[in-house]
Amino acid sequence: MTAYMVVTLDVHDPSWVKEYMEKVPDIYEGYGGKRIVSSGPVTVVEGDAPTPQTMIILTFPTEKDSHDFLADPAYAPWKQKRLNGAKGTIWTFENKLRPGQR
Repeated sequence: MTAYMVVTLDVHDPSWVKEYMEKVPDIYEGYGGKRIVSSGPVTVVEGDAPTPQTMIILTFPTEKDSHDFLADPAYAPWKQKRLNGAKGTIWTFENKLRPGQR
């Protein structure tokens, strides 16, 4: 069952971003991950949630794969760079929509 990872980021030190974007895809792709959306400015149209600078959505074969990516020792230094240079939130969930369901 396809799983999704939704990431919100507010970058306050962009010095890490270019290298992160060059290196990290190889790691998440090793878990079947694929980035499907990377936003520009985000607009809140309903509710009062804080508006992040950026939202990223990735897919993984399973939710476990997304968690294994985040726990991979090869990702650890990149995670630390992200934590040092940005504030963000990560959600993961599996798609529960059945085939043909609308």
